[in-house]
Amino acid sequence: MQLIGPWRAAVVDDELRRTGADPGLDDGHWPVVPVPGHWSAYPDVDGRDGPVLYRSRFKNRDLGCHEPEHWSQETGKRYWLRFDGVMSGSEVWLDGRYLGDTVGYFAPHRFEITDQLRRRSEHVLAVDVSCPAGGGLDDENRTKVALTGSLQTGPLAPPGNPGGLWRPVFVDTTGPIAIRHSRLLCTGADDMRATLQIRLVMDAAASSTATLTTTVGEPAGDPTDPDRYRLLTRSQQTRDLAAGENRLEWTVDIDDPMLWWPAALGKQPLYRVEVTVTENTSSGASPPVSDARAWTTGLRAVELDDFVFRCNGERQFLTTVAYGPAGPHLGDVWARQFTQDLAAARDAGFAMVRVFGHITRPEFYEEADRTGMLLWQDLPLVGGYSSKVRRAVKTTVREAVDVVGHHPSIVIWGGHLTPNGELFGLPDPDRTGLPSERNRTVRRMARHVLPNWNRSILDSIIGRELGKMDPARPVVARSGVLPSVGGPHRSDSHLWLGWRTGTARDVSRVFARWPRLASFPGGIGTQTAAPGAWPLTAPEWSTAERASFERYVPRRAYGDGESWAAATETYQCEVLRSHIETIRALRYRPSGGFCITALVDPEPTGGFGLLDTRRRAKPAYNTVTDACRPVVVLAQRLPLTMVPGQILSLDIHVDSDLRRSLDDAVVSVVVSGPDWPPELIQHHGFRGTIPGDETTMVGTVTITVPDLTGPLILDLELESHMAEGGSGADDLHRVVATNRYRTVVIPAAESLTELTGRTRRRGRS
Repeated sequence: MQLIGPWRAAVVDDELRRTGADPGLDDGHWPVVPVPGHWSAYPDVDGRDGPVLYRSRFKNRDLGCHEPEHWSQETGKRYWLRFDGVMSGSEVWLDGRYLGDTVGYFAPHRFEITDQLRRRSEHVLAVDVSCPAGGGLDDENRTKVALTGSLQTGPLAPPGNPGGLWRPVFVDTTGPIAIRHSRLLCTGADDMRATLQIRLVMDAAASSTATLTTTVGEPAGDPTDPDRYRLLTRSQQTRDLAAGENRLEWTVDIDDPMLWWPAALGKQPLYRVEVTVTENTSSGASPPVSDARAWTTGLRAVELDDFVFRCNGERQFLTTVAYGPAGPHLGDVWARQFTQDLAAARDAGFAMVRVFGHITRPEFYEEADRTGMLLWQDLPLVGGYSSKVRRAVKTTVREAVDVVGHHPSIVIWGGHLTPNGELFGLPDPDRTGLPSERNRTVRRMARHVLPNWNRSILDSIIGRELGKMDPARPVVARSGVLPSVGGPHRSDSHLWLGWRTGTARDVSRVFARWPRLASFPGGIGTQTAAPGAWPLTAPEWSTAERASFERYVPRRAYGDGESWAAATETYQCEVLRSHIETIRALRYRPSGGFCITALVDPEPTGGFGLLDTRRRAKPAYNTVTDACRPVVVLAQRLPLTMVPGQILSLDIHVDSDLRRSLDDAVVSVVVSGPDWPPELIQHHGFRGTIPGDETTMVGTVTITVPDLTGPLILDLELESHMAEGGSGADDLHRVVATNRYRTVVIPAAESLTELTGRTRRRGRS
């Protein structure tokens, strides 16, 4: 039974701290608020960082249970107050009696209230909800304890405080044996057999003997039919239980399983698993079910070897985009929004979505399971934390595996985002270049190399706990740490080339000097701005990185807000295209994929997203879609400028995500300019076979710049004829990939070194 209220709320002050749990307190003049919800959505109770006291009244008859004078008829029943999500912690009272506290925003919490219902027929529930400020990314923050991740901290954090009862509140009924915690994992799968591991933590009212029945239903019939499972196997076991908490684990084997595959590799069959618990009685009568749990899951095996990913033994390149909170009020987001966001990621060519620094709503994971979208699931840990969070982090790991571990779409666990802060931080633009700023950069580098609490101790705890709780999934314990330091735990690199340091053209050079940085680059992207987003100061835009705008797309260089906003979008396209093409050319040698910073902006004013907050596509969305197509033809980047007579050699590559070869492929290269006469246009061609799931170097093109100035255009085109399902002429079709690169030819007297030097001094390189 959901407690739908009415709920009343008030910001906690010293008086409410003393009297807020009193059943006799008059709260009739308090504002009425909906639950689930977030307090920042309602100005009457917006406590900023809280805390906020929620109160609700209900009666026994609202729950369908007996009045106290007739309680003897409630044979064997137990009642539980369940919070599906409290952001981010709370203390709970019922009828003035303290029930306990909740820690962690995404996991359900249960409190038994059987005795309170036995004593009274009318009840007052009081919940003191706190959600302290999230703090920054700096690892020197010694007081930060809120485990809300990117809901409050980082480049994808929406504005405002997300505190509140953001998920529904229920009263559950069980028999004498209740399931307090449950977990389902697929620990192994191949064509012959799959293994499911089930773990239950049960609370028994008294010592007893219980029968556990495990039922597995396999996919059958129309996937749109809600009753689409047929019984595959049923097994029973009898266990002796002690009064209080009991922990049980067992496995279920499934022969000849239908394997779950990523969307690019196959289908997504889902199995239904249910466990029921009944108490055995001496009467011999068939007892009712005391409690039950059910999951929908898929059977697959995943591995990650130096960021080269395999699902069921098949290798896949991980084109990835980060997905922050779907809105500032996560509990109010419509379920179909998650469906649309996943569809937008799929249509852009992404194989994986990184649930960036938070755990989101169940509807998101269910849709990913159905559609075959791979998920990299981060824990809600962003930036530095106090040493006081050690125990809370262990609990967070266990709860994350319990809550979402059964979803086959989750194939990688991510631990701690930027535990040392960003290597390339966010300097004050007015102090750039001063000794204090240089010293700050040295200190940031030292934190990435020297031992410290967050990286050396906390991340080791995270990696160990995740590996113990879920041994079947790969773990990336930390993110944004240089890969050569920090012990055995792998980390994806956050370089921010072209935004927080260097330029997008530095990508190839950096990867050539330090290949491990190319294993799985993250921190890829730039922010864009809406026309009115200036000045970039809070509260107008709390996540704006003003120093980077000043360096790469300065507002003062443009005549109005619209032209400046358009320039930020153009620059985003250039940086993303440069990164993606460079990384795709390094497929598996050594790169296993990449992660673009954001799918959706966190604020209407702008952000790293390919979509704005209203889900309108920016120009970069189409740029990324082209760069992530299954087959792309690539060339080395052209210089910023060239001069007549200059000779340049460019390697040409074809990168293919296809699982089959392209036979009789022809790659054509044309070098031209708008005013070039036909005799100066240069043509090159290559023919051969393009293997699937590989990057192939097809040849080298040597360009000689003619004695002309102006634009120089490099056009690439790939054509291939291949048979699909037969050998007849009707089965032949053409696969075409195209690409275009541009530069400008300047007079030889205009020194290239002088020109690029002046450009860099202007901050426009």
